[in-house]
Amino acid sequence: MRISTNMIYQNSGSQISDLQSSLNQTLQQVSAGRKILTPADDPIGSARALVITQAAAINDQYAVNRQDVQDNLGITSGVLGNVANILQSTKTSIISAGDGALADSDRAAIATTLKANLASLVSLANSTDGTGNYLFSGFSTTTMPYAQTASGATYNGDQGQRYLQVDTARQLPLSAPGNQIFGNIRTSASQFNVQADPSNTGGATTAATIDAATAANLTGDNYTVTFDNTGNNFSVVNTTTGAAVALTDATTGAAITQPAPFVSGQGVKFDGMNVVVTGGPPSTAPAPGDKYTIQPGNQNIFETLTDAINALSAPTGNSAARKSLTAVLTQANNNIDASLNNVLTATAQVGSSLQEVDSLNNVGATTKIAYSQSLSSIQDLDYAKAITSLNQQQTTLQAAQQSFVKISALSLFNYIN
Repeated sequence: MRISTNMIYQNSGSQISDLQSSLNQTLQQVSAGRKILTPADDPIGSARALVITQAAAINDQYAVNRQDVQDNLGITSGVLGNVANILQSTKTSIISAGDGALADSDRAAIATTLKANLASLVSLANSTDGTGNYLFSGFSTTTMPYAQTASGATYNGDQGQRYLQVDTARQLPLSAPGNQIFGNIRTSASQFNVQADPSNTGGATTAATIDAATAANLTGDNYTVTFDNTGNNFSVVNTTTGAAVALTDATTGAAITQPAPFVSGQGVKFDGMNVVVTGGPPSTAPAPGDKYTIQPGNQNIFETLTDAINALSAPTGNSAARKSLTAVLTQANNNIDASLNNVLTATAQVGSSLQEVDSLNNVGATTKIAYSQSLSSIQDLDYAKAITSLNQQQTTLQAAQQSFVKISALSLFNYIN
């Protein structure tokens, strides 16, 4: 076979070019510290590395979410702790206010303390997470949950509970709606809590229900139904605002002028409610001066404190007034206990979530190490093997270059010479 000069140059150039390319690739691998520079180097390994990288990125995002949950729950836990402390202090004040030896001025001083506690509770209920989002407003994070009113405070948030994904199949709550913590105090199994005044001498009973047709007029305020000195007529007053209310016959819809004549079993409508007083002579009839209070059956702690403040601020110059005060303080004490239970339940849930975050953080850290090890086995370069291969390739390239120089110098003219 005759080997032409052109063939020698082509084969030698191609071989040297291949060796140079392999050497350059090895140099790039050593420089980058990775054995897979392009998917063409290892298609299967590149696909596996992509899947693991995506999974690692998701795991890192879960870690960020867990940190957000941890920060949020830490703030919530601090707020709930302060709320519990104020409620405990308030309970102590309520109990001390029941001391019969206290004068009206002493009770007024306690009422002043309770006003400060009420303001503090409203402020805590409107706490934010440090970024401007309200903790206890449900999904409405930009809406201030509570606005203080004459009857206590009204909830302006919603019933939603925000969650954040902290693991593949786990979500944790960031907080709870405010009405679950500061509200949800059941004072009656019915829609309204109707109480006879302790000084009543008659035997009439009073019941209140929501009037579906006028339910939009509900105020959430407290009311009193008071009979005159004959026991034959009654009047209704909104004790939250101090104003008389407009009465309507529940059957005919006609307006009733106050004081209204008492008719046993006849419904009277006002402010979205239908109130029925039942009683007949002699033992079940209302007595002169009998009084009945009507409150929402589900209260919040702000309404409870406001009622206690109003009761403590009023003079107790007679036996009837002192009995009424005792009844209000007893109910306030019970309501505070219920509110404390709500706060402690929320605190326990927060603590449980924080413990779970710690556990998930440990799992996430272990998973991150496993992903790193898997990626390392696929992508990372074995420097000892790579440097050995680099030296071998350099030696081979040098040998090929020197061989080409010697071979290219051979010719018939050199042989003749």
